[in-house]
Amino acid sequence: MKLRLRNTIAFLTILLWANGIMAKNIEIYNNISVQDNSNSKAVSYATKALQSDFNLKFGTTKSYKKLINIELNINKDMVGFDKYQIEILENKIIFNGSDELGLIHAIYTFSEDYLGIDPYVYFTDLVPEIANSIQIKTGKISSKPYTFKHRVFFVNDEDLIVGFQMEKLQYGFNLEFMEKFYETMLRLKMTGVIPSTLILSDEPHLKLASDMGLYIAQHHAEPVGSIPLFWPKGIPYSWSTQKEHFVKFWRDAIERQKGKNVIWTLNFRGLLDRAFWDDDPSMSNKSSINDKAKIVNEVIQTQYDLIREITGNQEPLVCGYLWGELGGMFRQGLIKYPKNTMILFADQGYGTFPDGTWEAADACTLMKGVYQHVSYHNRRTHLRINTIHPNVLHREMAKAVSHNLTDMIVLNVGNFKEKIFGVQQMVNYMNDFDSYKNQATGDYYFDWYAKKMYNTNSASISQTYKDFFSNQFDLGDPERKPGDEWYFYYVERLLNMAYQKEMDDKFFDKEFPGDGKKEYLKLKDFKSKMNFAMEAYAKLYDSATDKWAVSVQRTLDAKGELTGSKLNFYTIDMALPTEKMYNLTAMAADFSKSLNYYANKDYHQSQLAAYAALEHAKKAVEIEKRIEQNGSGKFKDWYRWDETALTYRIVEVLENYISHVKDLKFFNLEYMNRNSKTPGIQYKYQPFFESEYQKELIFMQDAE
Repeated sequence: MKLRLRNTIAFLTILLWANGIMAKNIEIYNNISVQDNSNSKAVSYATKALQSDFNLKFGTTKSYKKLINIELNINKDMVGFDKYQIEILENKIIFNGSDELGLIHAIYTFSEDYLGIDPYVYFTDLVPEIANSIQIKTGKISSKPYTFKHRVFFVNDEDLIVGFQMEKLQYGFNLEFMEKFYETMLRLKMTGVIPSTLILSDEPHLKLASDMGLYIAQHHAEPVGSIPLFWPKGIPYSWSTQKEHFVKFWRDAIERQKGKNVIWTLNFRGLLDRAFWDDDPSMSNKSSINDKAKIVNEVIQTQYDLIREITGNQEPLVCGYLWGELGGMFRQGLIKYPKNTMILFADQGYGTFPDGTWEAADACTLMKGVYQHVSYHNRRTHLRINTIHPNVLHREMAKAVSHNLTDMIVLNVGNFKEKIFGVQQMVNYMNDFDSYKNQATGDYYFDWYAKKMYNTNSASISQTYKDFFSNQFDLGDPERKPGDEWYFYYVERLLNMAYQKEMDDKFFDKEFPGDGKKEYLKLKDFKSKMNFAMEAYAKLYDSATDKWAVSVQRTLDAKGELTGSKLNFYTIDMALPTEKMYNLTAMAADFSKSLNYYANKDYHQSQLAAYAALEHAKKAVEIEKRIEQNGSGKFKDWYRWDETALTYRIVEVLENYISHVKDLKFFNLEYMNRNSKTPGIQYKYQPFFESEYQKELIFMQDAE
């Protein structure tokens, strides 16, 4: 009887311990020994990061206390994709993964949950509170099922990353940076990556991503890892007449990636991310939609057959993006994919999905997923700032999950560094939407982010993030806010119209502020159209500028509540971007006023307003330099190859514009009183600007 009782007590003790009820506290500190039984190169990268995380939490000085043993295993008995278990014992910590990714995610989960390591630490420099040691409880921690099975970051339009810290042109991407970037993705529990745009399938940074354990996914416009932009010159881009060239093109791309974990893209687009019929001399936009769909279906089946032939895998991981014209054809039932394809329903670049998406998703019998943006480039969008409101992401992801679009998600993160606010909200949903599904709207996220990143409940901090979104204007669609990329686009387009003295009505049909578009389109002559449009835009920009000015003051106040690495990150994540948006918007307001004067041939006032615009543009560029130099300065030259937002180009264009206006100004006799006899006080109101016509027109000997 006593023996039975002892056995029962022992059994209950083990059961209670396993469930964490009788868990003990153990001490951990910086003295670890890692036994890696995985024989995995990918796991070795995470092991190296784990030691760095111990250094970050406890300091780099090793403790003299008893060695802590850490054991890493890939346990084939754990059935399933990307699962893990962490077992904390009195004398060791055991990490088990069902596969490489599961084990890697176990390591980074421990770093975040127990050591307090920010998953974005390379980008944010947010460090945990230093300690000699900490107490943690013994027990087992098992992974929960993720909301989305395959979770992929798309590094797109990566003009900053490709030029960042690059020593020589032939080196391409900086691998030291890319290792940290991929590490960040794995810390965030991602399973795959599209490493960049226009990527050759044997480039070093793609190989590095694979070596670190990430699946390689592919751009929607780069099927099976090929790059249509590199299509051989002299050969028509026509499936109808050049099938053998397409087959070789795709075969070469697949061969270069054989042996890696790949999610293959099945698709057919043109030479540069546009409809294929724009580049096919035997097709046109007027070709029947059935003829277009027939070609797409033939291409998809050919690509799929090539993948199976070359890899030997009869059921490879494949996906199809419903981006652009393919989405419309699919929703009409015209596109056919292989039965194991994951169909990725795409948003429109601004977070919202097109009409008919959810009905088409319900009718789709294939696996389903999402292609979503927090960054988007089309020359007038949001590459460097967050513009998609948390309400939009919350609402659209709730729909995606409710319609079972959870087999795969591709998140377009652009250059990433400026997008952490939006990325983190999406990561929450990608990994564990259930924890947020009961939130009525996405407004909760402002306070959540302030608590997560700054460990504060401060209303001052969260309000600056709220206001950052409410300050942004729209041009007809409240959920489609132009980002910082808009400003150079606006200046360039309007100057072209001014120089040619011809308004582009198509531009204003899409991009007109307020409700004045109909009245504008009734106007006939250049001057009246320019005056009307510029007055409308100046009013819009002035209103936004007033809001940004208030927000600049609020961020200065909010900074007073933070110290150390939190203050540093807030400065680059919110305070400086707010100041930059103030200056870009003020620039646009002054520039619009200048063009209004220009159309009326009041070149003096046009010059003064243009000069004010130029000063704001210069300040915006200077703010980018302050962002680069913030903290340790490791992001020095981050903006040096800015080829998309082009903030620095605004300065160049405005300087040329001012030179042009000065020339017009000095050619007009109404300004002939500006000569050597002009009283000095006049220069306060008529600033002296150098001009190649100075000698001829300003200091004329016979000037009146």
